[in-house]
Amino acid sequence: MPDTPSITIIKSFYYRGHDEEYSNKYHFTGTTPANATAWLALADAIIAAEKLTLDAQTSWTRAYGYEAGNENSVWQYAWPTPVTGTASLTGTRSPGDVAATMRWWTGQTNSNGKKIYCRKYFHAVAHQTLPDLLDAAQKTKFETFGAKLIDGTLPGSFKYCGPQGATLQAPVCNQYLTTRTLKRRGKRRPT
Repeated sequence: MPDTPSITIIKSFYYRGHDEEYSNKYHFTGTTPANATAWLALADAIIAAEKLTLDAQTSWTRAYGYEAGNENSVWQYAWPTPVTGTASLTGTRSPGDVAATMRWWTGQTNSNGKKIYCRKYFHAVAHQTLPDLLDAAQKTKFETFGAKLIDGTLPGSFKYCGPQGATLQAPVCNQYLTTRTLKRRGKRRPT
């Protein structure tokens, strides 16, 4: 059970003929929102920073707030009109199950000496001429968003942290795109 409060934000984009949803959960240090108004202010502030990274084909639809040690949400909200992305992407749109990866170092290493990271995936991204490279301008936008999450300027002095409270630092967006299975991928045909 996580030792920190968290907020889950649901995004939607068009994929294989339907709206596809995915989410990112952010654990945080700082002041836990005291009421629905404070939770909404936190969600709106995160979305205001994140919508600069994705274009209008992505929309933010719902959010859920969780207190530390509680697996049931204590706050839920669905935007009457979804918030849409505002980024102007210069690259070519990648397929829906292709994703950009952001990571923040926890300041910790595992028993083998490898760094431990918190990661997030973002769909509906653009690629450069080479289809496995994230568009450079969008990479910069993701890293700006990653820095915003840990700088303490969001409501309640929110700082994105690890589930157990690890302080995150050095946000980096991988220049190489990856794939992440979505619900509408479909089953493989029998051979």
